[in-house]
Amino acid sequence: MKVSRIMPGCALAAGLLFAFPAASSAVDLSATEITSIEGRVEVRKGAEAAFKKLHSNLKLAGAMKRLDGGDKVRTHTESSAEMALKDTCVLAVKEQSIFEVPKTLGKEAIAELKAQQGALLFKVISGSNFQVQTADVIAGVKGTLFELDIIDNFDCLLETPGLQIGTLAPGGTVVNVYKGAVELTHAETGKKRTLKEGEGLAALGSKLLNFDKILEDGFTPLRQFDPATLLGEKFGSGALGLLSTDPTISGLTEFGGFGGVTTNLGDNRFTEMLSGLSAPLVEKLQAAREYSRGAGELVDSIKEIDQLGRDLIGEKFNFDFSEYNPETQPFTVSDRSFREVYLGGNTFAACRAAAGSRSARLEPNREGLMLNDGSGIFKVRRYKNVSPVVEFLASYQQNGNDLITTVKPVKGELYGRIPGDVKYFRIPEGEMSYSFNTATGQGQWLQAAAGAIPDELQGHIFKVEEKIASEKGEHNKKTTEKQVDAVKKVIKNPGNLFKKFRF
Repeated sequence: MKVSRIMPGCALAAGLLFAFPAASSAVDLSATEITSIEGRVEVRKGAEAAFKKLHSNLKLAGAMKRLDGGDKVRTHTESSAEMALKDTCVLAVKEQSIFEVPKTLGKEAIAELKAQQGALLFKVISGSNFQVQTADVIAGVKGTLFELDIIDNFDCLLETPGLQIGTLAPGGTVVNVYKGAVELTHAETGKKRTLKEGEGLAALGSKLLNFDKILEDGFTPLRQFDPATLLGEKFGSGALGLLSTDPTISGLTEFGGFGGVTTNLGDNRFTEMLSGLSAPLVEKLQAAREYSRGAGELVDSIKEIDQLGRDLIGEKFNFDFSEYNPETQPFTVSDRSFREVYLGGNTFAACRAAAGSRSARLEPNREGLMLNDGSGIFKVRRYKNVSPVVEFLASYQQNGNDLITTVKPVKGELYGRIPGDVKYFRIPEGEMSYSFNTATGQGQWLQAAAGAIPDELQGHIFKVEEKIASEKGEHNKKTTEKQVDAVKKVIKNPGNLFKKFRF
């Protein structure tokens, strides 16, 4: 979807304004709860160790749909949710979103909602001092309708109930204001921007700030758009009723709901985030994103020489990862043998249930490999060409309220984050355990217990490693034969070669 300036008053906007469905039920702002879901939506209660799936019929969800401060909500692919935050706002949440309910709610409270990833639409009660925090920006709002589209700058590879383990990646937060005004404060630079109705921009993550002087404040150039048109395209016609809804508790109580949120995030979010930048800078930032995420091989730019020259130099061996298909279905592993899975992006994981656990339940998705049940041990490796650029060992177990994830980095910089939080931290070198206490909501690094990561995990050899070695050996054999033939040709007739390649 192209986000560009669309003149107000166009026929499409006028048609959409009257397209939202009739109110089916009133919004109750006397409590904080999920009012509607589509697809798979999960909730992690503050004192619990893992996310739990909501029943598709919210009437049977019981207390799970009622939320308290610190609870986390996650929507999966092709899923969405509608919510009401007590005396504060109504919001729509699209697929692949994760956020934490504010600790404090209410009209007079300074409420801070933490959003980790995905797209969220807020209609805020006028006069409520409401803030939304992402890893990139803090948005302060008073009586407004606005959207946050967050491209996560944390590339999660493995998630246990107490810790996400991954690398940093280029990302940012797109802000679109449909009604009212939003004051933005960049999380890293401290610079501020104020957006009004019909204005948008992106607050960029730390890995994108130093590419060009135009980005030094942390924000992309201002965009302008027609609110009705963009709102209808991104969240569906049901959301258009919020443009004319009075931003008061009584006004929002009369809002009949979205009637179904458009769940899909879209495929060009990163390009849209960079809207307004020059084409060369966009290409540069896109290249940085591909490199950081390990989304594919970066091919070196080399001079075109004829076959004889390539034979003399020797062609570089490149392993073809395209034959591997990412694992997509949940699976169970035992404590007897390792199971190897491909996670995409040239990344492989070997996993097994920990001794004493008997079995562990795992699920691969776009947020990495998730441990949903049991205890496990893991070896994760990401390749660039044939060399591992990220590798780590990990284990997980629960001891009462303590969720203990032990990590041993082997190669590359690793970062950690509490599931659902927006802040990340560097994982220390050596073998250390991160203990997250569900009662306090706090975590700390401790010296790893002896045997937390068994020796057999370090010694596990991936099947792909054996295949790389075999194919590379065959490649080197053929390359040597070509080099011998090429040298013979040089000895036989060196004059032509000097003219051709100027050696």
